[in-house]
Amino acid sequence: MLSGFMHRWFVTGSRYKKIVCLILCMPVFNANADIYQGEKLNLAGDIQLKLVTLDELPVDGGIKLPETTYSDVVTSLWAIWQVAENVRIKAWVKNEFRNYAKNKKANNYRFLDEFAFHELSAEFTNLLGGRLDLKVGRFPLLGYGRGLQILESSPLDAERSYGFNAVRGRLKFERVELDLIGIYSPREDEFLINNKKKDKGFLESAEQGFVAYLHNKSHPYLPKSLYYMYKHEQPRFGREDLYLHTAGFIWEQKLTSAWSTYWELAHQQGRRARGGDVRGWLSDFFLTYRLGDRPWKPELYVSNYYLSGDDPNTETEENWHGLWARWPQYSYFMVWQFVPRIGDWTNMNWSRLGFKAYPTANTSVEVSAGPITAPEKGLGGGNGRGHLGIVVLRHKLTKKLSMMARAEVFESGDFHPEEDNLSWTARVQFKYAF
Repeated sequence: MLSGFMHRWFVTGSRYKKIVCLILCMPVFNANADIYQGEKLNLAGDIQLKLVTLDELPVDGGIKLPETTYSDVVTSLWAIWQVAENVRIKAWVKNEFRNYAKNKKANNYRFLDEFAFHELSAEFTNLLGGRLDLKVGRFPLLGYGRGLQILESSPLDAERSYGFNAVRGRLKFERVELDLIGIYSPREDEFLINNKKKDKGFLESAEQGFVAYLHNKSHPYLPKSLYYMYKHEQPRFGREDLYLHTAGFIWEQKLTSAWSTYWELAHQQGRRARGGDVRGWLSDFFLTYRLGDRPWKPELYVSNYYLSGDDPNTETEENWHGLWARWPQYSYFMVWQFVPRIGDWTNMNWSRLGFKAYPTANTSVEVSAGPITAPEKGLGGGNGRGHLGIVVLRHKLTKKLSMMARAEVFESGDFHPEEDNLSWTARVQFKYAF
């Protein structure tokens, strides 16, 4: 009966229904499948309320974004179906709508207007005698360093979906794991349900790529990760197709009981379709000191985040090109700096001093501040982007209810046309899991 219903749904249904049917029915169509007797269907979800305000944010294009204040409600529901002992189906769908205090026309979405998938995947584990895990469909790509190369796939609005259309094979050995990932991201998302704003895409371009990511599990003095990534963008911001190769490593080491360090270094090289070389560098360094066994577990850190910029006097593009990590990263303020290249982190040298503490088992607080310069000058004629201070408070109110409050204050430098301009952004968000 079930297979007959699925067959009719597939034959007469839309493209979306066919995709869902193919993924959900893979175990059903296999007559020889060894159905796991302890199979489960786990359902869960959460509701998030976010209150966000931004004021006079200067951007690389030489303008300041107007004051913006809005509330954002995000509802998510996810399910895990253990079809067989080594087969799992995962689905994670969400709906979002906003209410703007000003410029209400910017509220493009209303409740139930659109449902987007963070995940819709099939996962097969312990194939080839336990050496291979395989995942197919749409799913987030987490656990790759601090997410500076690959984390989310929707730069035009990261709240909508950060899942990738991908195939991932994970080869597992005693001391290392190797992830081989193929990514395909069309400009328009075929997984959207009830999309009433079809002109609002997810990406500035269609994107395809390949990732080879090696995880070191037991060699303490070797890099924690080594990776190679290939990406083809077509086109982006009205330019020619981009073919980009990126290689890098992550070195993470606990030096003593108090001192630890983290360093990611990456180099990319490529070309434009009609000629023109592309070359860039990324470096992300942290040195952390933990202040003994005090109850609050305080720690101090110094960090530097470097992204190369483009020298206009050369024919080569030296600026760093974001791969699949155009999310807010370390700052909800700085992600807006690169408008009109939304979230395209580049041309930045950011040093800061930070402090973290955990007053209770359910509370954390972090404060950091430091100057941001640019390897290449901006429209203001200088290299100083400005000074940025960040305060973040996280607290778990109950087992199911948590909150986060974040404030960032920025004083612009001579990189921008208006120097010494004070701007800020703040957000408070509550999350209830059910």
